[in-house]
Amino acid sequence: MGKLGKSRWFWVLLNSLMIFLLCSGSASSQEVDLPQPGKPLSLQDCMSLALRFNPALRSNQASLEAQRARVEQALAAYYPQINFNANYNTATSNFATVGGTTIGLSRDRYNWTFTDLFSMGPTLNQLIYDFGRTSHNVKINRESAKANEQDLITTKQTVILNVQQAYFGVLQTQRLIEVAKEVVSQAKQYLEQAKGFYQAGTRPKIDVTKAEVNVANAQLALIQANNNFAVAQVTLNNAIGFAQPISFPVEDILGFTPREFQLEDIVKTAFDQRPEIQQIKAKQRSQEAAIRLAQSSYYPILSGNASNLYRTNTVPNDMVWDWSFGVTLSVPLFSGFSSPNQVSEQRANLRNLLSQEETLKLNIRLEAEQAYLAQKQAAEQVRVTEIAVGQAQ
Repeated sequence: MGKLGKSRWFWVLLNSLMIFLLCSGSASSQEVDLPQPGKPLSLQDCMSLALRFNPALRSNQASLEAQRARVEQALAAYYPQINFNANYNTATSNFATVGGTTIGLSRDRYNWTFTDLFSMGPTLNQLIYDFGRTSHNVKINRESAKANEQDLITTKQTVILNVQQAYFGVLQTQRLIEVAKEVVSQAKQYLEQAKGFYQAGTRPKIDVTKAEVNVANAQLALIQANNNFAVAQVTLNNAIGFAQPISFPVEDILGFTPREFQLEDIVKTAFDQRPEIQQIKAKQRSQEAAIRLAQSSYYPILSGNASNLYRTNTVPNDMVWDWSFGVTLSVPLFSGFSSPNQVSEQRANLRNLLSQEETLKLNIRLEAEQAYLAQKQAAEQVRVTEIAVGQAQ
């Protein structure tokens, strides 16, 4: 390849690298994707941004990932446990075996001579059966993960609700600014009329003073309306989760369309779909598994072990290997009354969760009834206000 060919390939590689860097930079900038200052945002835009930026969601997501990791930790008990061990022991040899024959020394030949023993090698332990300890522990963590999933859904719904309330709060304060400006304009017109009447001698000076006071009060109300609008914008930024203040207009979607609701339908839908209900159900299933886990402490544990050790008493020379296989059955006989008290504790926790479910349902019904009555009141207020606006016009 000539110098010209090498140079051409060099520039091709350089251009490819630059294109890759530019694409990477554009991709990273798209990941941020903050709204442009002054660009109008719809309610859907604000909710989508909140689901991306609100830190409460990231906190719940991290808790869910941690709980899922605990599920995997519980499953690890099903797999063999392999370790590499290195040991040093020193002991007397008054009892020993040679070639499978036990050599027992007489009492008058006991001695205090210690023999060093070095050993190293891998060991394997495998759980065979533990009467449901591992399976119940896995179920506890799985149901806890389901509870965390419902907690994440609850947080998402709360974030969306806060964004909706803040969004309509911005629209409300915008409308109130327009009203306050109109009041200031009318107050100034009345002031000019009062001055004209006073100069014409048909009204006293007190009318001018009252009109000036009304103008001042209207201007104060306008200042308050502007401040309320600024606070509403800050509240919306906070509900979305912006770490820095961003100013943007929102689309005006204020409107009212009457809708008919039935209270029992609202309550039934809430009981079926509210994530808090699903969360408490998952916690109850987890607690039932905790009861069974506590009960399994009455039963034995069967496990197997294997090892391949290299041993010597003169490190590092003359190492010989030994294989070892075994089975261990561990039977609990007395635990200081720990097991029955653990079972009693977990059963009490389950009763607590059942009572919490009843309380939760009562609160949900109360919220549904309050929302239903508030919606009816608001709809009636809108109807009456529309009549009053028509009469005022």
